[in-house]
Amino acid sequence: MNPLNRLLRKLPIIKHKINKQDNRSYHFIAVIDCILNQNVRDKGAAAYPAMNWEIIQLCKDYNIGILQMSCPEIAFLGFPRTRPPGVSIRVALDTTDGRVCCRKLSIDIADRIEELIQQGAQCLAVLGGNPESPGCAIPLDNKKQSVSGVFISELGNELHQRNISIPFRGIRDFDADLMVDDIQWLKQLFSKS
Repeated sequence: MNPLNRLLRKLPIIKHKINKQDNRSYHFIAVIDCILNQNVRDKGAAAYPAMNWEIIQLCKDYNIGILQMSCPEIAFLGFPRTRPPGVSIRVALDTTDGRVCCRKLSIDIADRIEELIQQGAQCLAVLGGNPESPGCAIPLDNKKQSVSGVFISELGNELHQRNISIPFRGIRDFDADLMVDDIQWLKQLFSKS
């Protein structure tokens, strides 16, 4: 192997600058399943007919890739979110078996994020769900009464163990005014990349 190829193999971030035929932006976000596919949301929780077009359009406008994360509720409980009568989805997920499922999902996502970072990409954010989401809630710092979703908590722990620091943000699509704030936050983040 020639010296240039050895260097490129060690420094993937330089590789894309030298290879002019590669059009990747090397920027991406990780998003929960239901942002890209509202059909996976629990009955009565869909805010859009198909997907959150505002997030997708913003990614298109700024050339930001999207890594789609599997729904932890469906992964653990199945699509109908089957659980014993009187047991909430959050309680079902916050069991030993539910946490194991969320932990496995978080390891898979952290592996994918880490691999992309090793290839020179930058993960700009992890986008989670509404404050009431059992698996994917991401509370804002000023809302101490909010609790992280079980999956988001596991993902945060996994990324922290790997020394990967990425901002987390809940997309609050249940409220148009809050959604405007979330879109503005993303625009600011994307414009800095």
